Amino acid sequence: MFMKNLIFIIFGILFLNSCIYDNEESLYGISDCDINYVSYEMDISPIISSHCTMCHGGSFPAAELALETYDQIYQSATDYDGIIDRISRSEGDPSMMPGSYRIPQCQIDKIVAWVEQGALNN
Repeated sequence: MFMKNLIFIIFGILFLNSCIYDNEESLYGISDCDINYVSYEMDISPIISSHCTMCHGGSFPAAELALETYDQIYQSATDYDGIIDRISRSEGDPSMMPGSYRIPQCQIDKIVAWVEQGALNN
């Protein structure tokens, strides 16, 4: 009985210890998120394409928000309650994307930096 309890306790400790590393930086290490110069073509367009256009593209974009062209992305990025407001929301916010989907913080930082740098089409 003692051995059974000891094994249970050891596995319990190992299981609880594995939950320590459940944030992005701990899992993948601190990445170099260079936001000094952000390019629409090299940085922003790939982020939007991989995370946003699946729902916000096509003939019937979600929430009537199309994010397929530079002009559409620029308009949403510079609006007060546009893309930056949406991607910066905390988990559980009812206005957050479905399933509380959140893009990585570095990509959020790049979108914010792009807007702060003038949201140029380069």
